[in-house]
Order: sequence, then C-alpha cells, then structure tokens
Amino acid sequence: MARILVAGDWHGNIPWMETALRHAAGAGCTALIQVGDLAVLWPAGNGGDKFTRGLQRRLDEHRITMVSVDGNHDVHPLLRSLPLNAEGFGVLSHRLLYAPRGHRWEMGGVRSGALGGAYSIDRVRRKLGRAWWEEEEIAEADVERLGSGPLDVLITHEVPAGIDVVSPFPRRLLEALEPDSYTSRILVRDAVRNTRPRLVLSGHRHQRLTAVMPGTETRVHVLHKESFTGNLVSLDLETLAVEDVRVVRASERRG
Repeated sequence: MARILVAGDWHGNIPWMETALRHAAGAGCTALIQVGDLAVLWPAGNGGDKFTRGLQRRLDEHRITMVSVDGNHDVHPLLRSLPLNAEGFGVLSHRLLYAPRGHRWEMGGVRSGALGGAYSIDRVRRKLGRAWWEEEEIAEADVERLGSGPLDVLITHEVPAGIDVVSPFPRRLLEALEPDSYTSRILVRDAVRNTRPRLVLSGHRHQRLTAVMPGTETRVHVLHKESFTGNLVSLDLETLAVEDVRVVRASERRG
C-alpha cells in the first residue's frame, strides 16, 4: 500500500461517490481516506440511508476500505455511538470505518491522526437534530485526546487558522458567524502545533488550495467538494507527496 487516495467532502452525493470509487478501483486503490461531510447515516427521508447502503455496496464491489473523519454536516450522535473495532475505528461495515476525533493509527508505516468537526456557517438555514448537530464543533478535549506525540499526517475537516481561504458565503452572513467558526480553526492550528505533522489534509471550505502553515514545515492541502476537480488526490505513503487526480465521469468517457 505505497499509495492511497484522499477525498474531500461528498455530502451524500451518490453519482459522485460511484464515479470516485470507480476511478479508485481502476487505479488499483485498496484504501481511501475521506475528510468529512461524507453524510452517511443521514436522517431518513433525506437520502442518507440510500447513500450509506450504496457506499457500502460499492466499497465491497471494488474491495476498497474507506476511513472517514466527521465533518460539520455529519450525524454526530450516530457516528459517536458506533461500535469500535480492535484498531479503535467506528464500524459502519467491514470496509467503511469512522476515525473518531483524537484517534491515531498507522497506514503503511505513516503515523496518522484524526481531528474531525467544524462549525456550520449555514446552520441558520438548517434544523437542529435534522440537518446540524451541536456536537459538530471541535472541542479542546478533542485536541487533548489527539495528544502531542509527533504525526506524519493529520486528517481534519476544518482548515487550520493561518491558512488563507476564500469563503463562498455572503459577506453579511460571514460578519455574523465567522468569529464562531474561527474557534474551531484555532483548535486545529493548536493540534498542528502540538503534533508537528508533515502534512495536513482538510476539506470543508469547498476549494482546492495548498499552503505551508506559518512558522512550521507543515504543508496543508485543502480539498474541493464533490463534482469538482481537486476533490480527489493521491498520497504517496513513502514520500508523502500529494498529486491531484482528475476523475473522468461516465458521461465524459461516452463523449
């Protein structure tokens, strides 16, 4: 397993999930990391059950194991209640695993850590307990659980403070809510400073960018959301080099 794929937000998008996994299988990929806002286990009536079953079926079909952290648009109470396997992952199926906040593991000899969660800027348009959950935000306890031991790769949903991002939300909404959102960004920054990873892989901000954390040697890759170039990247576990992957849709192949 010298090379794996890493995916940005999917938001329960079934066609994109199927396209991305088809590409992963074609590239010989057996493992995929996802940075949150996967939207499995979404409440009945909103498509979550269909997406979860479809994802489990496609992972089995392509023989791919997927590990996801939680984003802000994930069902936190259900993820936190999942049974844990011997490696400490929450189990949705034998090929679909959830990495709890603060969890550490090794993949191909690479010391890896998980710190999911973020603040929903759009929560004013969502219903509590149906489309957002109070557990979405990162807490100091999550950072403490991750600890201070060195990491090679840190998988987060939110982008650490210190990395300039462009917001897709209206300025008026940002002025009201961005200070609350920034609290989570500061906690991710603290986790980076504590663990000194060579690489951080994030999502949440619906854009593709790469930058180095100020005052560190940590390179941060922010992945785009589903259906956009930059949602899927290749990670070399020997060198930690990251390369963008262009996913060809079925319609493009037919064309």
